[in-house]
Amino acid sequence: MKHKLIPGLLVLLLLSSNAPLAFSQQPASSKDWSAVQQLKTNEKLVVRQKNGKEIKGLMIEATDTTLTIDRDGKPVSIARADVRQVEVSTGKAAKGKWALIGAGIGAGAGTGIGATKYSPDRDDSGIYIGMGLLIGTGVGALGGMAFGQTRRHRVLVYAAD
Repeated sequence: MKHKLIPGLLVLLLLSSNAPLAFSQQPASSKDWSAVQQLKTNEKLVVRQKNGKEIKGLMIEATDTTLTIDRDGKPVSIARADVRQVEVSTGKAAKGKWALIGAGIGAGAGTGIGATKYSPDRDDSGIYIGMGLLIGTGVGALGGMAFGQTRRHRVLVYAAD
């Protein structure tokens, strides 16, 4: 019973961490270019073009025909006809949160793997559990931190047909 409880709790933890994303809503009218024109200066934007490229930058201005953003200190103008999607990126990367989640998962997995190598008949087999815990925690924390670096909240403002 105890062995099935821990993996079940880990699965519930992972699923519940993504629940707010599932309930987020898009604006009612995402095909209206005037929503892009009403964005404030210096808002963080993610612009997806029709050719598949993604450009990240800060809002400068939007006219009827072009969108101008600041990308690494240089203004970039994008024709409205080339824009497939505009999203506003808010919040900071949750590296610490995801590092802790990854460390917990890694610790459980590492301990489990170490426990499979444990044998009470051998004197030195006790080190497998401790080393599995240590290595799993470190690898899980690094993986979680890398994953958390990419997680920011995005709100769709405009989407072309």
